[in-house]
Amino acid sequence: MTQHSALPEDGTTHLPIAPKVALRDLYRVARRLHFTDPYAPARLTRIADQAEYFLHAWPAEEWPQALHSGQALPSRSVLLAWVAAAKREAALAAVPWSYASWQRVATMVLAALAPFT
Repeated sequence: MTQHSALPEDGTTHLPIAPKVALRDLYRVARRLHFTDPYAPARLTRIADQAEYFLHAWPAEEWPQALHSGQALPSRSVLLAWVAAAKREAALAAVPWSYASWQRVATMVLAALAPFT
């Protein structure tokens, strides 16, 4: 049986989808997620994990300098800090999450993803 590598032959790694598209899609999913939805806290935490992955994986030479409106884009480190803060808040939240905990985490996740909408 022959194994096929998921990586290109040149040894580079490529994301299966563009980071900007992935981050925009994560924003849309997070925006529609409601506090009372089944597994909402776990889903929001997973969105934060995915956002962190795509922010880290975005090649530095392709990082945009401005938003679509010409407004300056926060640095990658700022966006990663917001995602990290959301993940910390999520880990500290009592189970089941209070509405206040939900709002804090959701606001931080959405703020980190909003520039890509």
